[in-house]
Amino acid sequence: MKNGGKLRQVLRQLWQNRKKRAAVLAAGLVLLLLCGVVTFAAVRRHQANEAAQAELTATVPATTALTTAPTTAPTTAPETTEAPKPVGTTVEDTRGETKPPKRSKPKQTADVLLDVPYINQRDKYPTGCESVSAVMVMRYYGMNISPEYFIDNLLPKGRAPFHDSTNTYFGDDPRKVFLGNPYSEAGWGCYAPVIVTAMNKYIDHDKFAVEAVYGLSPDALCQQYIDKGIPVLFWATANMARARDNRTWYISGTSETFTWKSPMHCLVLVGYNSSGYFFNDPLQSKGFYYSKSAVTAAYNALGRQAVVLQKAAPKPTEPPTTVPTTVPTTAPATTNPASQTTAPASTAAQKPTTGAAAVNG
Repeated sequence: MKNGGKLRQVLRQLWQNRKKRAAVLAAGLVLLLLCGVVTFAAVRRHQANEAAQAELTATVPATTALTTAPTTAPTTAPETTEAPKPVGTTVEDTRGETKPPKRSKPKQTADVLLDVPYINQRDKYPTGCESVSAVMVMRYYGMNISPEYFIDNLLPKGRAPFHDSTNTYFGDDPRKVFLGNPYSEAGWGCYAPVIVTAMNKYIDHDKFAVEAVYGLSPDALCQQYIDKGIPVLFWATANMARARDNRTWYISGTSETFTWKSPMHCLVLVGYNSSGYFFNDPLQSKGFYYSKSAVTAAYNALGRQAVVLQKAAPKPTEPPTTVPTTVPTTAPATTNPASQTTAPASTAAQKPTTGAAAVNG
């Protein structure tokens, strides 16, 4: 009996569970049907809206122009870019260049060649080509100066490029200072304005003038200066090798970037012939020859910059000033004419006398 009661109870539970499942299934079917109806209605409504919009567009004349209100320009000034600052520890960088090998002097004869004193930079001034070249030109004009004096007392110097802990590079402006130490292999270099500044600290401005020259071709430099006996400081590359971009950094205190060209080199243009140019190259020798094509490519890559030191033009002579004659301050005596009181004599007028004639009869 007990077993029969339990069996009936189990059958009853199964029946109730089946009814619940059927109810859930029916509810799901109803919900699915409702979703389908709603979706169908939404699609129909969207289609009706598109048709109405197309009909409205067709009724608008084709020549009607859409006018949009002009956008008001902002009155506030744009924000200035903040200069980046180094983060964490900073480490100085090197150019990563090897010193070019010493080469034998090409056998070329110059049409014009200036006798400029020569100084080699290899032993004492491994990255001081600009200073050594400047001293060669200054000695050409008879100035008694050494590369050491030029570097230690005249050359503006700054910090070599460096990177911070985020590998962002910073450095000074090579157009304002020499980057690093010219006595060190780790030095970088500088551009023409720095050498002009250094020379101006030393030369007698009554006798000499120095200036940076930009944009002239090598041929034009020869015509304007070499032919007149004036050597030219010349920015190019070591051995006139192909220039490449080396390092780009933020100029200290600004958001401006600068890209260094390698292997940058400064030397002295002293002569030329029909196929090339002759230089006092502080890495090679005196009167060293390079072809025109190689020189022009290297010179153009470094921005066509040069420095010229020459005798100052004579000052125009002013005409002598004459001292004016002193004018006497006393007035000359005046003569008073004598007054005449005699009246002029008067002339008496004579009237004619008329008489009557006698008649006899």
